[in-house]
Amino acid sequence: ARIAVGVDADPRRIPHTKFFDIPRHLLRLREIMQDLNLGEKHILLIGNQGTGKNKLVDHLLELLQWEREYIQLHRDTTVSALTVQATLVGGKVVWEDSPLVQAVRFGRTLVIDEADK
Repeated sequence: ARIAVGVDADPRRIPHTKFFDIPRHLLRLREIMQDLNLGEKHILLIGNQGTGKNKLVDHLLELLQWEREYIQLHRDTTVSALTVQATLVGGKVVWEDSPLVQAVRFGRTLVIDEADK
């Protein structure tokens, strides 16, 4: 398999981050790219808070021009919260598809932060 670079991607959905070429991050980036090239579709990054996991993923998505949806879990996250979210529009609450649903619907990459919560 070859990694497909995003074409016709919405630039508003592509992360833009300041990335520093830290040797450890470059090594992880290379490993992730190899996994993607072998056809892996799911990547799990585990590490202490503040080690650059999100920055690494955002840089990868920027390089590949892949659109991202982002969701942060917490101990009070419900199944309902994974599928819909309330948004205030014109002073009224409107229920919209969650980032998870949007990612599935539009083929975007879903970043789940704090998945251990």
